[in-house]
Amino acid sequence: MAAWVVCALCALVILKPQEFIPELAGIPLVHAAFGLTLLAAALDVVWRRLTPALAPQVVYALAFLAWAALTTAIKRPSALEERGLQIATVAGLFVAVSVAAASARGLRALALTLVGCAVLTTGVALVQAFQPYGCMLAAPEDWDGKGELTPDGRPCETGLDCRKDPPVPDGNYRCERPGPLGTSTIDGRVRYRGSLADPNELSLAAGMAIPLAIALAERRPRARARPAPARARAAPALPYLLTDRLLARAAAALRALPVAAVIAAIGAMVVMARSRSGLIVYLAVLGLTFIRRCGALGVVAVCLVGPPMLLLGGRSGEEASESSEERVELLREAFEMIRRTKGIGVGAGQFGDESSLGLTAHNAYLLAAAETGILGMCLFALVLYASLKVPLSIWLGDARVSPAIARLAPAIFVSLCGALIGIFFLSWAYKDILYMALGASAALYGAARAEDRRVSVRVSAREVALVCAGMFAVLALLNVLLRFLG
Repeated sequence: MAAWVVCALCALVILKPQEFIPELAGIPLVHAAFGLTLLAAALDVVWRRLTPALAPQVVYALAFLAWAALTTAIKRPSALEERGLQIATVAGLFVAVSVAAASARGLRALALTLVGCAVLTTGVALVQAFQPYGCMLAAPEDWDGKGELTPDGRPCETGLDCRKDPPVPDGNYRCERPGPLGTSTIDGRVRYRGSLADPNELSLAAGMAIPLAIALAERRPRARARPAPARARAAPALPYLLTDRLLARAAAALRALPVAAVIAAIGAMVVMARSRSGLIVYLAVLGLTFIRRCGALGVVAVCLVGPPMLLLGGRSGEEASESSEERVELLREAFEMIRRTKGIGVGAGQFGDESSLGLTAHNAYLLAAAETGILGMCLFALVLYASLKVPLSIWLGDARVSPAIARLAPAIFVSLCGALIGIFFLSWAYKDILYMALGASAALYGAARAEDRRVSVRVSAREVALVCAGMFAVLALLNVLLRFLG
């Protein structure tokens, strides 16, 4: 029961139905779903449907978020109420997923929910891509067009067309493609809304769902019946050319068609979003999945898929050059904030206010270091490391777990690998979707331990030291790279 409630909570957070359904506006759906999740989880624990288990990343995640709130209270007390609410929401979502989905059925339901949300948001983005351009009015201060845009019904080809006899004089008009659910493109790039209003973030979230979709489509192993004695065997009812192996392969190909369609749709969306980071994540996730399942043939498949995607996807020309220069400048400012605060940080969510460009770091690792200091950076890295270690240990270990857990363990590992690559280009240090994925790893630990008490994953002091040293090495390499770039 708790698993489906927490799935509804995740869907509400990702899809934001209260933003495009007027009847739901003003109703605290997320708060109600969170309360129901806690109640359902408590009942499942009492009825012994759930067995709580403390995954190693839970402690590090809560410590990181608590330290982020404390840093904000020290450096920017006036922003504590707003940022504290955001941090508390992320922490509550992480704990809810970790506890309520800690069963084989719960993990499957969570994977199905995340894949369903990815399919819906991808479909909305693809519909956007084929709509005609129209004049749209943004909020007066929203010059980047990242908020909600309102179409006024006039067709356009460029932004200048929207400034000819506008219904709202001096309005902030943009020429974009309208889409379903009140969505629209930004600079011609497809996107969703809410927390996925950025094309890069939509591409990353959709790419992370690909391994889960493949795991859900895998065939459940069935016990093979013992062959009958030779004399007792009946005559074959099928022609000799239709062997069991051929039929099994045909059935597997038919089952793979929906997943192949999902993968192709996400790839098309990433290309139309012109997201370079999303393209990298998409190819990395597909590469790891193909190599895991097909070995050398997987490498060949990636080599065939990669070049056309690289040719079609991403931005180029002056726009790409300006974006790269902007990101380099943001990294420089991040290092300056670390030096200025002597490694303490400027406070959670304060990077944009401290930056001369008014943007975030576009790198979750450096963002954590700039906003929460060196300690926060190390805690954030330990959260990611422990979340990767859990599915890897269950996948490669000798635990006696159900087939559903055995299939989802490598899928969660590959999904998190894609996330760790993607957040190198995005400010996802406190992103709700990232903490859903981290919570899925913690739930996997609880589900596996409930089936086999021998399952135990810990992070040793040596591993803590190595992870922290690795983060310092990343900072040093980035600093050297920035100095090399002048």
